[in-house]
Order: sequence, then C-alpha cells, then structure tokens
Amino acid sequence: MRENTIGSRRDGAHREDHRMSNALLFVPAVLALTISTAFAQQQQPQSDPNADMMRRQQDTYNRQLQNKADQFAEGDRQAWLNSAANLAKLRVKLAEAWQGMGMSPQGAKFVADAYDPNLAFHMHRASLRGKSDQEVAQMLQSALKDKHYMMADQLLIDYQREKLRLGASAAPDTGR
Repeated sequence: MRENTIGSRRDGAHREDHRMSNALLFVPAVLALTISTAFAQQQQPQSDPNADMMRRQQDTYNRQLQNKADQFAEGDRQAWLNSAANLAKLRVKLAEAWQGMGMSPQGAKFVADAYDPNLAFHMHRASLRGKSDQEVAQMLQSALKDKHYMMADQLLIDYQREKLRLGASAAPDTGR
C-alpha cells in the first residue's frame, strides 16, 4: 500500500512539476510578447510636424485646384447657356431683318435658323467696304438663290455692321 501512496505522491509531484514548468514557460512568453509589443510601438516613426504641415498644405492646394476646376466647368456651362440664348436672340433679329427686306415670316425664320456663328466665322466672306446698297442686295439675292443661307445671313450681318460703322463715323462728335 505504501507503494501506492508513494507512487501517488510521485504522480502528484510530477503533475505539479509539469504545471510549474508550464507556468515558467508561460511567464517568459508573455514577457517576451509584452516587450516586443512595447519595442514595436517605440520603433514606429513619430509623426514629423513638418511632414504633417506639408501634407495639410498639399491637401488644401488639391482642394483649391478642384474648386477651380469646378468653377471653370460651371463657367463653361454658363457660357454655353448664354451663347445658346444669344444665338436664339440673334436668329430672331435676323428673321426680323429678312422680313423687313420683304421675305415671308416662315422663309425669314428658315433662313435665319441656318445661321451658325462658329461656322460663319471660318467661312470666306467678301468685303462689303465700298459696295453700294444695290451691290450688297445682289450678293444677298445670289446667296439666297444658291441656297447658301448661312452665307446670306453673314452678309446681312456684315452689311448691318458696316452701316453702323459708317453711321458712327459720320455722326458729329458732341463730346466736346
């Protein structure tokens, strides 16, 4: 019986020794983990105030650039809307001018609607300087007969501008 007691003690002591060695292994592992975590935190770069300031300045600059781009886009959109409104007004005035020259309202609108200022700007235009009203009328009739409505519109615009220019230069100077 005594052996059993001694054997039981040995087994119990062995178990306790095993628990002790596990605990002894556990403590250094926890210490190593704690130390390595603390060391890693110390090794992380501290934020550089100059780098932070430069990053904030770059972010501000990027936001300003985006705002400017948005403003330009809005300006372009508004310019397009304004030009569309101005083109509609110009075509109405052209139709009125054509009607004033004896054209029917439907014909005048049809000819006036053919006007595209971007295309007209790039087309070849004959100079009207020194031309009489009859010569200009013949040029207009020829353009209309050949169905070159945009050219006829541009000739009419140029003719009206020339008349205004000549009228302004012939007007007496009352500013003195």
